Amino acid sequence: MSHHLFLFVPVVKPMNDGTPYVINYIDDFNKQFLPNREGHITIEELEKWLKWRTFPPTRANAAELLESLGMQAFNRWGIVRKTHGVMADDEIWLRFDGETLTHRDVCLRKNLYYPEEA
Repeated sequence: MSHHLFLFVPVVKPMNDGTPYVINYIDDFNKQFLPNREGHITIEELEKWLKWRTFPPTRANAAELLESLGMQAFNRWGIVRKTHGVMADDEIWLRFDGETLTHRDVCLRKNLYYPEEA
């Protein structure tokens, strides 16, 4: 599985030793991984970030949410691959290798960010 991500928050990609490498493209963004804009993170840090970008497996309607994503089992990486890590209350999202998506494509609140289309 390729872990190359391109986005408007961290780009996470394993380097030769398998540790994820993050590039934060947002200026003045609260540093989620590092005090620097770029560098290696641990798998544990990546897992923590994935947990922040997905619904909990204990959520009351988790089975329905998984079904809506075409998934049968809870897998944080799989959920983020499907949702691009999008949440309603921020502009952080991931674009994976080979994708040409824009914020407009993944945005949940188009009426807020793109009112001309509402």
